[in-house]
Amino acid sequence: MTTTSTDTIPLAPVYTITIASNGAAMVDGEDVTAPGTDHQAARLAALAEVRIKAALHGRPVRATVKDTDGTALPLVVDIDGTTTTLAHPHPTPPATATPAPPAAGPVAREALGALTVAAWRAISDPDAHTPETADFLTETAEQLVAAGADRTETLRVIRNAHTIWHHTRDDDPDTARELAPRLLGLLQDGHPRRTADVITWSTTFSGATI
Repeated sequence: MTTTSTDTIPLAPVYTITIASNGAAMVDGEDVTAPGTDHQAARLAALAEVRIKAALHGRPVRATVKDTDGTALPLVVDIDGTTTTLAHPHPTPPATATPAPPAAGPVAREALGALTVAAWRAISDPDAHTPETADFLTETAEQLVAAGADRTETLRVIRNAHTIWHHTRDDDPDTARELAPRLLGLLQDGHPRRTADVITWSTTFSGATI
């Protein structure tokens, strides 16, 4: 578990997690889960999304969870998924503290490195082998592919994403079904056994739910 001094974390950005009574979760207004999702699952999915943002920044980030009862919980989310609840609301950053978007070049490479480290930590912790981790690893792999990252590291993350998906798919078949086409897009023609595994399970699951 990472221990982070909140005093060293920049005041911005502060990501806003909103969880509705119907289970729909959003991060900064972008949908993360659909209505009907279990409340705890929606919260975990939203935190996983913020975890990805932390990995992209290469450091812990601030977030506020706005729950159905009207409470606003200030948190810090680290790249390994560790969350720290703060005793007080986040300080208001000065107008000049708004960060610029991640730039190309060295900054982008640092972010890719942080994503790779976060993915390695996720697969190394047996307690983190969950559908949320499968989603996180799939998202990480997609980011690495899009950025043209080191192919060896990218393939390792893709394989790990499939492995966690394979072992957790029966625990949460709905999430597994949503991840299946994304995994197929990542696996493509280079992983025939893994590709066949995803296709076979998806076909069986679809037939079982008709």
